[in-house]
Amino acid sequence: MEEYCQNPLCENEAGKDVPVSVNRASDERRSLCAVCEEAYSWGVQHGRMTMTKKTVWIVAVTHRGDTVHAQVVESKLDAVKALAEYLRAHEDYAGPDELPGICNWMAQHDEHLGADIFAASLELS
Repeated sequence: MEEYCQNPLCENEAGKDVPVSVNRASDERRSLCAVCEEAYSWGVQHGRMTMTKKTVWIVAVTHRGDTVHAQVVESKLDAVKALAEYLRAHEDYAGPDELPGICNWMAQHDEHLGADIFAASLELS
């Protein structure tokens, strides 16, 4: 048994050797103080976090059913701005960076042009 707690953020004296799991239950032992032993028994012993979910927004522009532009951004506001930037660069759009203005412009101009903005969930490991 080590003299001091093996938690890198703790400077207390170790109280006992505790089984901790890394890949499978009890495959490693660490010397921990009483406070850190409780944290390990509730956290590490019950498994580690393997993936997190993140929501991203996707902008897709189609012309006659074919996707001509797709972009992934972090927020809905960024998605609307990305759509407006694309329309300015490729379709001569001169309106504001807001969805109602973009929709009105698209309805009055190219009937074969479509745009989708939607959220997607990613699982990051």
